[in-house]
Amino acid sequence: MYNFNIMVFPMYLLSIIFSLSSSSWILIWMGMEMNLISFIFIMLNHPIYMMKMESSMKYFLIQSLGSLIFLLTINNSMIYYNEKFLIFAMVPPMALMLKSGMAPLHSWTPMIVNKFSMKNVFLFFTLQKLVPFFILFSSWNYMISYISNINIIIGTIGGMTQSSLIKMMIFSSINNTGWMMMSMMNSFSLFLLYFMNYFVLSFFMMKFIFKLQIKWIIQINILSMKIKWFYFMTVMSLSGFPPFMSFTPKWLIMKNLYTHYTLNILLGIIFSTISLFFYIKSSLIMLTSYSSVKKINSIKLLSTNIFMLINLTGPFMFYIFN
Repeated sequence: MYNFNIMVFPMYLLSIIFSLSSSSWILIWMGMEMNLISFIFIMLNHPIYMMKMESSMKYFLIQSLGSLIFLLTINNSMIYYNEKFLIFAMVPPMALMLKSGMAPLHSWTPMIVNKFSMKNVFLFFTLQKLVPFFILFSSWNYMISYISNINIIIGTIGGMTQSSLIKMMIFSSINNTGWMMMSMMNSFSLFLLYFMNYFVLSFFMMKFIFKLQIKWIIQINILSMKIKWFYFMTVMSLSGFPPFMSFTPKWLIMKNLYTHYTLNILLGIIFSTISLFFYIKSSLIMLTSYSSVKKINSIKLLSTNIFMLINLTGPFMFYIFN
């Protein structure tokens, strides 16, 4: 299994680099297919894969459908960069949105991604979105503001109604997708800052969920106070609450884009406040509640303490980048 990972994961990373560095539509499509195959191999390399075969097959079929639509519609006769209202010009970006699970073509993600392993969920939330992001921005940049608005709105509304931690993270990913798209509207460096922040947060949150084998938010009540604070700090950071680390990228987005994209920023602020209210309410209930059930011994991980320290670097980041 170790040797298998050594072969497959470099191919996975190379497929992303190949797609991002290609100038031909056919080469980009080939890179995305290489990426799909290598990701499926990563999914296959799991001890309990047979239990997850159904979700893996569904993921493969959806990705294949998106790739087929993209291939059939991506030709010179159907792409007109200046024709914003040409219906056929919207088909390829919609195919990319389907492949990456962006709203409003996200309905397949809660039931399929929910059954992924920790490594696969983390990769889907982060690296799997890079190629569609850059293709959308470079070729259909006039749609970016609309896509970001839809993702922020649907991600917030969908996440508020979830009691499952993984599904909450799926809708949080949709919400953060909208913010990442807005960061690309400003500069690549701001996108990189936001993406790296989200990369770190997703990693620690996925490790927290899968190490403790927690499926539902209510299960956090039977954990130790330290783990409750870890959860509180993570969801606050995902919401962009100061002084945590994700506040600085969101503040820079609002500061730099407010003049030209006022509606986008106002929608982002409104729906971030709504999600923040929900997260604070649920977290405070957990922090102040005392379960009669015997507390589960928390995982003793050095990474948990490290993350708490990293998450409090928000003021330093704000001072450096502001």
